[in-house]
Amino acid sequence: MKTKFITLIICFMFVFGQAQQIDLSKFTLSNGSSPAFILVGETPTEIYTPVNLKALTLHVQENFGESISIEATPYFLINTKRKDRSYQKYIGVLEDPDSGAIVQKPFSGLNTTTISFAYVDKEFSGLENEHKTYSIGLRTTVLRFYNKEKVHANTIGMATALSNITVPNAILIQGEEAIQHYYQEHQDEINALIEPFQKQIKPLFRLDAAMGYSALFKENKTNSGTANRLGIWLTAETSLILNEGSDAKTNNYFNLLLTARYVEDGFNALANNYYTMYYRDFGGKLEFEFGKLGFGYEYIARNGEINSERSVGSIQYTITKDLSISGGFGKNFEGPDGENLLTIIGINWGINTGNNKVGLN
Repeated sequence: MKTKFITLIICFMFVFGQAQQIDLSKFTLSNGSSPAFILVGETPTEIYTPVNLKALTLHVQENFGESISIEATPYFLINTKRKDRSYQKYIGVLEDPDSGAIVQKPFSGLNTTTISFAYVDKEFSGLENEHKTYSIGLRTTVLRFYNKEKVHANTIGMATALSNITVPNAILIQGEEAIQHYYQEHQDEINALIEPFQKQIKPLFRLDAAMGYSALFKENKTNSGTANRLGIWLTAETSLILNEGSDAKTNNYFNLLLTARYVEDGFNALANNYYTMYYRDFGGKLEFEFGKLGFGYEYIARNGEINSERSVGSIQYTITKDLSISGGFGKNFEGPDGENLLTIIGINWGINTGNNKVGLN
């Protein structure tokens, strides 16, 4: 009896050490572009906050070989062997060890920091021919607040579902290797148990900061000197669940986003003389997410040496959890030689490398 009791304890520890893992890579990619792409206007939408749970994300626009961006999340690439990672720490909703109260860590979004690189062979207003353009971008979530009670209840529900997994006694007495094999064989059943608790829960409020720097060779030659563009912006988002309490596999959302941006644009030329223009952009976006389909409308007013506006509708469709397509159509900002109509189709691909798993508690 004593031996069996010890075996049960070992099994219990194994189950909660192995089964109670959340693989963040299994969450659906919601990352429609990168700051490096946004800075050069090569993206269907310029106002959005990503849910980036992939180690690497690849963005390709409609001219494919001429526009490509890759975005990396260091959190999933550095110190992948650490044992103290947990889902609660990742989203910043934790139980205080002293008081037992559920607390929110507003700066936990810093672990979503990304760095991006882009290459674009693109025509710019006022410039002759296409120019090979290179960009680098940085993005992070400065502030993030969740509904603490909702997140905690969801975590408890997942833990309870996992604790209800039963292993036959014949397997238990064979030890850890047999138990592990049992869980591998029944992985689909385990996934079905926790599926109701893997719906995306978006923050009630989040504030993202991003910046980008881009350069092009003036005469498309390395010895011709460069022209540069610099942008710094903030994006705030608040989200409302539209199907609260539904048995649907996903949460549907209405999102309201606001953005403010400062741009120094050196991609302007007159009689082969390049000059810099300065802009301040302010705008907003209304967005709806219904399962795999999302669509929105954004408006940005540009003030500076040229006053202009961007008015664009956008749509995104999720093909798989790692692959989505997006499109934008409407009127882009006016350049020195007039306004631009915009139609862009992009493909976004999340790549899982390293260890995207975190503990449940």
